[in-house]
Amino acid sequence: MKRLTALLTVIGLGPLVAGGLLIKDLVGSPRETAPWLFGSASARWTITEFADLECPYCKTYTPELKRWVSQQPDVNLQWHHLPLPFHGTAAIHQARLVECAGVLGGADAFWNAVDQVFRRTRSNGQGLPGRLELSGIDDHDLERCATSNIDVAMRIEQQLHEAQEKGINVTPTLLITDNTSGRTIKLEGPADGVTLLSAIDWLSHSARDSAVSQ
Repeated sequence: MKRLTALLTVIGLGPLVAGGLLIKDLVGSPRETAPWLFGSASARWTITEFADLECPYCKTYTPELKRWVSQQPDVNLQWHHLPLPFHGTAAIHQARLVECAGVLGGADAFWNAVDQVFRRTRSNGQGLPGRLELSGIDDHDLERCATSNIDVAMRIEQQLHEAQEKGINVTPTLLITDNTSGRTIKLEGPADGVTLLSAIDWLSHSARDSAVSQ
């Protein structure tokens, strides 16, 4: 885990301005829209993972977290971009790539892109060799979106702002939300299944205690 020392200076929106025009949607409308969920949309519990695609801890942990979530019928996983500045342009570009995969192909394409990046990235800002291979998405369209889609760039910038406002500067960080009560708990670093269930149990008891006291 590493600390976030600066946020928006690495976003690099300048290259997205071409001849005074902001290039926006390039290949039509998305089938689904962010935030990208893995698991049931109606689940009571949402685990939001604040992650950096160049973070070696996220590379190891995210597949484990997805496997755990897939075994929990009332839990879903939501992705939150937090590319750390010391991972440079590689982290920013990869965030844009996977976001564009979602824009062009929906949630399945987004999570497929995340999986591919984590399998292939050299991590710690060294970047991703080659191109992503996503069914139904032309790699040139994907790259063009990542370098030219202002909406995608602004979405990632907004998520960086939100992380800063929540005081989150470590990857991975998990924010577990009870969608019934709105209560949340934050866990820094990789959390195993026992820890996740304990956090959910604490939120559940907290919600019941609050209801009784009213």
